[in-house]
Amino acid sequence: MSFFKDLTQRRFFPIALIACVIIAVALVKLQPRMQHEPGASLITPVNIIEVKPYPVRPMIIGFGTVEPDILLESKSEVAGKITYVHPQLRNGAILQKDTIIIRIEQEDYQLALQQSQASVASLRAKFREVQLQESNLKAELSIVRKKLKLAKVELSRIESLVKKHSISKSSRDTQQVNVLQLQQEVQKLNNQLKTLPEQLASAKAALESSESHVETQQRNLGRTVIKLPFNARISHRAIDANQFINKGALLYSAQTTDKILINAQFTLQHFRTLAKDFKAHAALLKEAFLSGFSSDTFKQLGLSAKVRLADNDSPSWEAKVERISSQLDPATRTLGVIVSVDNPYAQIIPGTKPPLMQGMYTEVTLQGKAKTYYVIPRDALHENEIFIVNKQNQLERRTIINAQTQGKMVLLSTGLQQGEKLIVSDVFPAIPGMQVKTTLKTALQQSIADWVKEQ
Repeated sequence: MSFFKDLTQRRFFPIALIACVIIAVALVKLQPRMQHEPGASLITPVNIIEVKPYPVRPMIIGFGTVEPDILLESKSEVAGKITYVHPQLRNGAILQKDTIIIRIEQEDYQLALQQSQASVASLRAKFREVQLQESNLKAELSIVRKKLKLAKVELSRIESLVKKHSISKSSRDTQQVNVLQLQQEVQKLNNQLKTLPEQLASAKAALESSESHVETQQRNLGRTVIKLPFNARISHRAIDANQFINKGALLYSAQTTDKILINAQFTLQHFRTLAKDFKAHAALLKEAFLSGFSSDTFKQLGLSAKVRLADNDSPSWEAKVERISSQLDPATRTLGVIVSVDNPYAQIIPGTKPPLMQGMYTEVTLQGKAKTYYVIPRDALHENEIFIVNKQNQLERRTIINAQTQGKMVLLSTGLQQGEKLIVSDVFPAIPGMQVKTTLKTALQQSIADWVKEQ
């Protein structure tokens, strides 16, 4: 039975296989013919803005630490015992200009001044005595000369009488002796008058020396009272009351609160973006290099500055450009630009805007004159290319040059035209000529306009 069963299975296997093939062919033949339709081309959605020119002041950012405009280390100009110290003469205290902060014992200097004044009085009397002597000698000389003139007249008369034998020769001789005596007296007075200028000069020099000594003693007396020469913040106190100090001893250290300086460092490449606009002021620059730069010079060049703390988003301080460093920083190869802020302590906002104190690390923004730029977001710049939508709604890749990054924006002076559509969204892959569907981002366009106003 098993033999007949195997034989039957072998006989029907080819028949089943042939039947399956016939059914498969029939199914393929009976299917409807596939109709091919041309597919629509791929359209990529993109966000755009319409580029516009804006007047923008180009700016660069540097960093530097705050230093006081004046840092004073006051030393004693006289020796003596400290009799008074201001109770607030302490590290960190702020005191006003002309505040008396230290007194030194004055008695010795008052006595020295009185001695000098007495010496001046004595020498002034001596000088007047010499002047009076000169006046008396001149008057006496005038009288003696008149006597001599009369004696000579009388001698001539006597000699004429002697010739007439009307008078004796002894009378003539007596008169001659009288004339000679008067001539001798005139000579003596003349000699005395010749020596008086030297006496007057000597007396005058002694008087002036004594008067200068009085002035010195008066200044020494004034030096016993120490006042602050400016509005100051005390940084160090070196003396105590009842302490004896020598001339030249350190009293205190203080820094002005009226003005601070910041030596901000900028790369040469960044500074050139502002300096290239100086070409229009060649005459002003030539004069400045000959006579020296000032804050007014930089103002005429269109440079202005702002300062804020580098470690947070604190409010800014208006600053002035004072000068440019004479050399590059040897470590960083950067250029130092010194800016100043006036009255930094007067602009305090508690909890928001602290005073600018020595050692604070700050961010300094330099701005030049306004120029016309096309302002685009930084995200719209792909290395050195931007993506434009042309009139056929196709993507166009455009290479740009001289792009200037300023904060979250990029400033372009060339490479765009007003009204062109700039793609501001990511496109991948960005194939030139690909069809795009645009959506205008009015909010982004407004944010660009707001950013320009902030500048």
